[in-house]
Amino acid sequence: MSDRGRREDQGLCFTCAPDTAAEAAAAQRHGLNDMVSDRAYQVGQQSGAEFDVRTPRQLVCPQCRTETHGTPFCPGCGSRLAQPAQCGQCHKDVPEGAAFCPSCGTRR
Repeated sequence: MSDRGRREDQGLCFTCAPDTAAEAAAAQRHGLNDMVSDRAYQVGQQSGAEFDVRTPRQLVCPQCRTETHGTPFCPGCGSRLAQPAQCGQCHKDVPEGAAFCPSCGTRR
C-alpha cells in the first residue's frame, strides 16, 4: 500500500501530513552523512597522531604576509621560513646553521 493510501486510511491531509517514505529516505541520507563525517574525523585523528606538534611552524611569511600553512618556503615569494630545530629522521636537536644532524647524519 502506498504512503498516500496509508495517510488516506488514517484521515490525514495529503498536502501537510508527512510522507513517511520521504522521511525514511532523508533519515537514511542523514545517517550516511553522519557516518562519513565520523569516518573522516577518525582518519584526521590518525593523521594527527603522526603530526609532530613540537616542530615550530611559520604560518605567515614575514616578508610578504602570505599564509604559509606551515610550509618550509613561502608560496607567495619563495622566502625560506623557520626551519625545525630537530632532525626529521631521529628527532634529536640540530644546532642552528648545521647542514647535517650530528646524531644520525641526515641532511637538514
